Amino acid sequence: MKKPLVIVIVSVLLLAVIGAVAFLRPPSLKSSARRAWKEKSIADIAARVADPVWPTNEFARLKPQSTNEPSDDASWLSDRIILTRKGEWLAYANSCQKQDGRIPDIFLARGSDGHWYYSTYHFCVGMIVLRMEEQPEDLAAFAKTYFLQVFDGQSDDCLQKTWPPISR
Repeated sequence: MKKPLVIVIVSVLLLAVIGAVAFLRPPSLKSSARRAWKEKSIADIAARVADPVWPTNEFARLKPQSTNEPSDDASWLSDRIILTRKGEWLAYANSCQKQDGRIPDIFLARGSDGHWYYSTYHFCVGMIVLRMEEQPEDLAAFAKTYFLQVFDGQSDDCLQKTWPPISR
């Protein structure tokens, strides 16, 4: 009588462990939800930058920088554009896994230099991490600091991990 009970208990525990592992496993960087978000975001960014007056209109929405608050993020960051001190910009979209648990962190952008960029840097909900920083100097500095990689603006290359960097 003891042997069947032990087998049942071990089986239940094994199933519980397998279920917990499956439930706790993070979503894939290439999940269908993340791919769908990527497609929608690229189309949205491309439509914005296709309008030659869009950047100027977006800059007009930014709060003028006051001399008292030189690092005020409202003067260089909106929910659609990042403006560098040198006047370069990134039209972007960002999704944090805290917003949608099916989509691991992803940042996509089209720069004023014509390049498409992606990153898996964790900017958090509403780009809160970036809002605590000072205005970036230029696109190169921003790309280096936040692990941006260039891609073609269409391929699934942008679904790859850039951050945290791989230790060697």
